[in-house]
Amino acid sequence: MRRIEGLFPGMQFLGCFFQATVIFWAALLLASVTSAQVRPNADAEACENPNIRIDVRPNADGPATVISVGFRMMDLTEINDVKQTLTGDFAVLLSWTDARLSQFQGCEIALDKVWSPSVVFTNSGRLITSRPREVSIGPGGQVRYLQRYYGALASYHNLRDFPFDEHRFVVSLFPVDAPENEVQLVDNEGFTGRRDLLNISDWRIESVKGGIGRQFVDAFGKLHSIYNFEITAHRITSYYVWKVIFPLCLIVVMSWFVFWIAPTQTDAQIGLSATAMLTMIAFIFATTNMVPKLGYFTRLDWFITGSTILVFLALLQSVTTSYLVVRKREQVSLRIDRVCRVAFPLAFAALLLGVFFS
Repeated sequence: MRRIEGLFPGMQFLGCFFQATVIFWAALLLASVTSAQVRPNADAEACENPNIRIDVRPNADGPATVISVGFRMMDLTEINDVKQTLTGDFAVLLSWTDARLSQFQGCEIALDKVWSPSVVFTNSGRLITSRPREVSIGPGGQVRYLQRYYGALASYHNLRDFPFDEHRFVVSLFPVDAPENEVQLVDNEGFTGRRDLLNISDWRIESVKGGIGRQFVDAFGKLHSIYNFEITAHRITSYYVWKVIFPLCLIVVMSWFVFWIAPTQTDAQIGLSATAMLTMIAFIFATTNMVPKLGYFTRLDWFITGSTILVFLALLQSVTTSYLVVRKREQVSLRIDRVCRVAFPLAFAALLLGVFFS
């Protein structure tokens, strides 16, 4: 019994030591969890409030702030000739260095809480953004702003060669608030480009490239650095060949059949010529909305106009030969028919060569 009683003090000591150890490790674990919870909140608060002047550019007393611009065409859905617009999905990457933000490495900060170059599109239009207006901060205060824009941009293009035309569309961006001695744009060649598969069906995109230029802005009276994204596109003409040009050729050829109808068959001659003329007029109305109302003729306009004149001349010829038959001059009308059988096809061939191959 004495031996057992002598063991109790030791057992009590071990129990106390064990309890103290558990309490110590529990307190240490609680402290680590608490600090892990508090630190991110403190960092998040610092990221939300960088507390720098957003109206002063980085190194304001030094050389111009360099802004790297990358432009990527994610998709192109439409080139509208009537509205003179490009509709697509574009990604723009702006990056610059602001040493004042070096302590915020890893932060995502709202764009309106840091200095930014205020780069805007010069092409008028309506664009919708799809990403948060936030910048990410990298080592040494490297600022990165990535945004995607979807919508239509103005794109004036000359249509004199329509529908066999090729165009160089230009989408431009420039820093609206700063001239080139304060902000200088450079091309980010690694980001600039296009996605291989595009949804546009009636154009073939030959190439895209970015470049830097200079533009004098009258509103500010200063030179601004400007970024130009050039899109070289060639119209796919098969639709217009088979849906417009080929049917017009058939209408013109149909009007020549009167030259093989005896002048004495007045009703047949006049009826066929009038039908060809009315068909041409209806076709013109059907194709009117293919191109905008321009102050000049396109190649297709010249072709339609020349074809219309030839069909009208065939109608006029049939009326003339019918009149000669009535006047008992049938031999003269037959000679006119024979001449027209050669002259009209030659005139039409000259029209085709002059309009589409010159």
